[in-house]
Amino acid sequence: MSFRYLILLTLATAIVHAAPAKEQEEEFEVVPIVRSEVNKNEDGSYHLSYETGDGTSRDEKATLVDVGTEDEALEVKGSYKYINDKGEEVEVFYTAGVNGFVPYGESINAEISAVAEAAKDLPRDEPEKDRKH
Repeated sequence: MSFRYLILLTLATAIVHAAPAKEQEEEFEVVPIVRSEVNKNEDGSYHLSYETGDGTSRDEKATLVDVGTEDEALEVKGSYKYINDKGEEVEVFYTAGVNGFVPYGESINAEISAVAEAAKDLPRDEPEKDRKH
C-alpha cells in the first residue's frame, strides 16, 4: 500500500505543479500627457508645467534670490492639482526655499500651513563643520 500511496502522492504533486498558477495582473491605466513645458535658465531658475489626460497638473516657477551673496538660493512657488478617489478636484499651492516647504490650500490642514509658514522665519542651523563644541 505504501507504494501506491507514493505513486499517488507523486502524481498529485506533479499535477499541482503543472497547473498554471493564477497570475494576479495589476491593471494600470496609461494616462496621456496633454501638455508639458520646461524652461531652464542659465542662473538655475526655471519654469515648468504639465497637464495629463486625467486632470492632474502642475505649475512651478523657481527664481534666484540674494544673487551674488552667500545666501544665494532658489525660491520656488507652485501648485499641483489632481482628481481624488471621490472625483473631487484637489489643488495644493506651495512655496519652498532655504527654510523649507510650505503647502496651503483647502485640502491642507490650516494648522500645518501656519506651522510651516512660521518655521520659515526661524534662524537656520549653522552647518555642522562651523559649530563649536
